Amino acid sequence: MDNKIRRGTVCFLQKDNQLLLALIEYSPTDMKWTGIGGWSEVGESLEDAVVREIAEETYIEVNKNDLRKVAEIGTLETFQLNVFMAYKWSGKIKPKEPSVKELKWFPVNKLPFPQMHPGSDKWLPKVLEGKLLKSTGDQITEVEKFD
Repeated sequence: MDNKIRRGTVCFLQKDNQLLLALIEYSPTDMKWTGIGGWSEVGESLEDAVVREIAEETYIEVNKNDLRKVAEIGTLETFQLNVFMAYKWSGKIKPKEPSVKELKWFPVNKLPFPQMHPGSDKWLPKVLEGKLLKSTGDQITEVEKFD
């Protein structure tokens, strides 16, 4: 992968048809519900990055062997968001980092899409159906596996 591409990670914890979402304050006037994650560091695997980000932002611990990659979203030239699901974890469901204002379980059929990142309503329901996705712009493609 080209080093010019910023690689982000996000993880959604799922249990009993619910997703754990974090209310993240990006600025005083911009807060969104999303999964937990952040940017990967140079030389860091995507799995290591998302495990590190979860530990930095919350008191939740996820083993990288318990992650399932479900989507790659973004532009081919500059940005790629790597989406993971986790069904097993330990620790407290409690924010650690000040930008994480709240952690809350939402039923998968009542996700707060108007308060989430634009486009989440296009790909997240497909992921919750068990599909693996690659998306660039408005084009969403199902894949069998990730390279």
